[in-house]
Amino acid sequence: MKILHTSDWHLGQHFMGRTRQAEHKALIEWLLLQVQEHHIELIILAGDVFDTGAPPSYARELFNELVISLNQLSCQLIVVAGNHDSVSMLNESKNLLACLEANVIAKALPETISEHIIPVKNSHGQLEAVVCAVPFIRPKDLVTSKADQSETDKKRDLLNQIQAFYFEIYEAALKTEEQVSQGNDRREGDVEQDKDKLDDHVMEVQGNLFDLDIPIIGTGHLTTLGAKTSESVRDIYIGTLEAVPAQAFPPFDYLALGHIHRAQEVAGNDCQRYSGSPICLSFDELNREKSMVLLDTQTMLHLGKFKPKLLPIPTFQTMKTIRGEVSDVLQELKGLVASLENSDDNKTVWLEVKVITDAYLSDVQKHIQDIIQHSAIDLLRVTRQVKTQVIDHNNDAKETLSELSVEEVFDRCLAASTLGKMEQSQDEKNDSNEILELKKMFKTCVSSLQERDMAGNEGLGSVKHRVPSETEADVKRKPEP
Repeated sequence: MKILHTSDWHLGQHFMGRTRQAEHKALIEWLLLQVQEHHIELIILAGDVFDTGAPPSYARELFNELVISLNQLSCQLIVVAGNHDSVSMLNESKNLLACLEANVIAKALPETISEHIIPVKNSHGQLEAVVCAVPFIRPKDLVTSKADQSETDKKRDLLNQIQAFYFEIYEAALKTEEQVSQGNDRREGDVEQDKDKLDDHVMEVQGNLFDLDIPIIGTGHLTTLGAKTSESVRDIYIGTLEAVPAQAFPPFDYLALGHIHRAQEVAGNDCQRYSGSPICLSFDELNREKSMVLLDTQTMLHLGKFKPKLLPIPTFQTMKTIRGEVSDVLQELKGLVASLENSDDNKTVWLEVKVITDAYLSDVQKHIQDIIQHSAIDLLRVTRQVKTQVIDHNNDAKETLSELSVEEVFDRCLAASTLGKMEQSQDEKNDSNEILELKKMFKTCVSSLQERDMAGNEGLGSVKHRVPSETEADVKRKPEP
């Protein structure tokens, strides 16, 4: 059986005011071709199916059409919720989707562990894998708050609960595997008695499966220690827990992870992977190949472990960043416009421009617009980066607040505070414990506010479309006089 691991589709996302509908439609068409070409029988979507808790109708339609098309191709689907997904929205169609061979796990259910165990059968009705489907974990699903607990104790208790939850599911999966193996032994005797009634092909398939060491595949939607993120990835905390160490997971034959948009291994283990998002969700993801992970249980059977294969995903929307000093930016823009005029490709290029200068240039956007007018360039964002990082509020760079992220504003305020100046006077290379603790507390507060806003928006039935990283100036901002 061929199994495909993907995640972080963010259907319904609006990228700086631009819809991704055409890209997602092209992605689904490409995926259906891969299912047919590689004979894929299972797709695992490891969270963030949608970009918001209340996605637009076209995003739901795309997802529903995908489920129907996969069912027609005899390809099963397992979906676990991510931090962007609404539990209630995914659950409302859970039973209906199950009739189409699509299993949805929207919430951690420690009291009903069996809900997280999904046996996966091949086209011959034989068990090929057991999936431990774990979605994004919310602390309230696993732990109860205790009075007078320190921050360290809370983190330790939560990590212990997450680890215990995973291992409990894994142990239940082992029992499922054992029961199937015992059933296969009994069926082997039956087959010997009825051998004349079976054709040679069926006998060969069943014979191979009698001795099969059935792989156990885990899922998760979280941050692991050391994972490399991009600007489109929101810092998510499970309570106050920033990341989970790789050692906290059971010895799955493969761990399909979501949340991090850059495809990567975890702790150098090619069987613990983030598949990454299938399309670029921020400009800093450019020049990094997007892919999905293909697994083959036959490889597992012969080698005793999976050998993941990456399926490169084509680019459905051209995006580009031009960065440099004003003269260099304008010169590169002219070259880009000329190359597009000589190209047969009529696709629009989404462009981000980063101008490096200490001076505030109110007319730089006008110069850029003059160059790109009548071209196939859609200018999404113009930002200014100062050459020097001056902490003093009376600096000559005159940075505007819209050019800074929330974290940058906090860091600069902290650096300008009495505590920050004490650190500078000591000429220490590393932040003190007090500085680090303040930064952690701030991140926790920001994350809590974002989760509260998302929960509130789900209750209202609408969520404002946004890109988490859009804290810098964009092209819609009028230049200051």
